Amino acid sequence: MITTDQMRSIANALKTNEMTALREYLQHLFLSVLYAHPSSSRIYFKGGTAIHIIYRAPRFSEDLDFTVELPREAFTKTLDETFTHLTKHERLLFKERKTIAGRRYMMSTNDLPGYPPTFINLDFSFREDVLQPEKSPITSDFPITFTGFVWHLSKEELFAEKIRAIMTRKKGRDLYDLWYLSTLGVRPEAAMVQKKFDYYRMKRADSTAIMSRCNSFSVADFIQDLRPFVPIPERAKLSEFYDYVQAHLATTLA
Repeated sequence: MITTDQMRSIANALKTNEMTALREYLQHLFLSVLYAHPSSSRIYFKGGTAIHIIYRAPRFSEDLDFTVELPREAFTKTLDETFTHLTKHERLLFKERKTIAGRRYMMSTNDLPGYPPTFINLDFSFREDVLQPEKSPITSDFPITFTGFVWHLSKEELFAEKIRAIMTRKKGRDLYDLWYLSTLGVRPEAAMVQKKFDYYRMKRADSTAIMSRCNSFSVADFIQDLRPFVPIPERAKLSEFYDYVQAHLATTLA
């Protein structure tokens, strides 16, 4: 396990607090072991944490989300072997949680000196096909070595899923993620967005409807949701940044 001195040094370098750095360390640790498993190439990392870790978005994240294309039995075996390794060598605990769809586990650690218990949800979805699978090498800021590619959704597919998220919930982090992916040159692909909507039997939404939904996010909600996840020096600027994000998306979503 990482030492408190290492954690403090990395938190300072990342411009965040030690608990956020600890959560990210545990995320990297889980990913490094999962993607060392030979069957992991059909478990696809996605969501805000993937945007942060794969594409280096500055905002931090809480949980780990995946789409799985393995048969259930093979998936269970892969995950059990991953959990066994981490429980034995890294003092982590795993507990399955009830969920409406897919599989959810709680990863936790409660024996790191100087830190309270830390919990991370691991969510695995089986109901969608991955449209653009990709793989990437990961270089970690932590004392962790990845020995296998991380398989994940493409940034275009992540963008389409974030548009769907915008239309179904109100979290400032989704606006942030759309903005960040658009700075990488990603633009909406109508066919891909529609496929993402079809999975949830959602009505078609054109760019006007999507932008109207983005505009319905209040600055107060944007700040409240996003503040814990951005580097400390950026927190005081979130009100102005909200205006910039809205203006930027008005151009890129048009």
